Amino acid sequence: MALSKKKKILIAVAGLIVVAVGAKVAFGGNKTPEGTMVSTSLVEKQDIEEVLKLKAVLEGTESTEVVSKLRYEVKQLLVKEGDKVKKGQLLAVLDSSDLVKQMSLSKGELSLLQLQQKETLDKRQVEYDKLKKDYDDLKALFDVDAASQSEVDEAKRKLDDIESVNGVAVLTDSEKQSLDNMVRKVSVEADTLKDCRITSMIDGTITRVNTKVGRFANDTENDKPMFEIENIDNLQMKVLVKETDIAKVKLGQKVDITADILNGENVEGVVSRISPTGENKDANSTERVVPVYIEVIGTNEKLIAGITAKATIHIAKSEQVLTVPYEAVSELEDGSTVVYVVKEDSTIKIIPVKIGLETDLLVEVQGDGLTEGQQIVLSPSLALTEGMTVIPQ
Repeated sequence: MALSKKKKILIAVAGLIVVAVGAKVAFGGNKTPEGTMVSTSLVEKQDIEEVLKLKAVLEGTESTEVVSKLRYEVKQLLVKEGDKVKKGQLLAVLDSSDLVKQMSLSKGELSLLQLQQKETLDKRQVEYDKLKKDYDDLKALFDVDAASQSEVDEAKRKLDDIESVNGVAVLTDSEKQSLDNMVRKVSVEADTLKDCRITSMIDGTITRVNTKVGRFANDTENDKPMFEIENIDNLQMKVLVKETDIAKVKLGQKVDITADILNGENVEGVVSRISPTGENKDANSTERVVPVYIEVIGTNEKLIAGITAKATIHIAKSEQVLTVPYEAVSELEDGSTVVYVVKEDSTIKIIPVKIGLETDLLVEVQGDGLTEGQQIVLSPSLALTEGMTVIPQ
């Protein structure tokens, strides 16, 4: 595993400091033992765990905003903030008295139009039947040379002028459109009347009420939804994971959740969903992040929606492995990763290592000849070479 860019920079800066100290000794500063002065630590065998720590606001696993575009006054308000509601439960009733009157008129107009069009069809059918008989009679006379072709054509023209299909009188296109318009008007008014009964679309808790009796439904405080409903019995966090870390996050990983309101207590969580796409961290940033959803599966009555919580995602853990401080690992010019061991005779031995888990402070290492308790150089300079004598600090 390659070292991060941040670590490389730290090693480079620290290396310059070590070289400077060595130079002081070499050019006759205060009397010191012969060798380059280095800071050291120890190789330790211990448990190590890689985690991601993130912050986000706790929210319900399901939420909805109830809005209305109707300019009707709120007649009844049936819930308040904190009330638990079921899907389909009535939340408010709008004053629909004017709409009911309009619907009654529209239905009357529709019924009248339907009666008028029925009468029109009946008259049209009678006229069609008469003209059809006239045409058939003239055609029979024409067959015995008792009527002219022009008389037959004129009778046919009059018959074709009647709107019909297979001998049955039908409405004209404009008459059909008038009927469709009226039916649609009644249907829209019926739907609007239904919308005057404001209901919940989910099971949950009323977290905000932004309306009141006497106010128009579409005129809420600060143009907010009439009601905000969340399923706060099941909480979640939407954390933003850097694109460089997202490969480490897997569904089902254990998460420890804490918040100031818990006074040091933890609540268990789990990675429940990983977004398939990345996005900008915010409008003013080019940093790319991937939304990850953490479901709270533990219980604690103190934990509530709307507060900032801290999530610790447990990425991986190794037990009783060799570890060194983060700054003890160096990357050589050829790309190999090494640690500088100080032998008992105070000389340097460079040991190639493989990197395992990393934390903010420790790194898991594996290398031939590397054992627990060995002294290693911190922030080694590339000027250190195999067999060089050093003065551990």
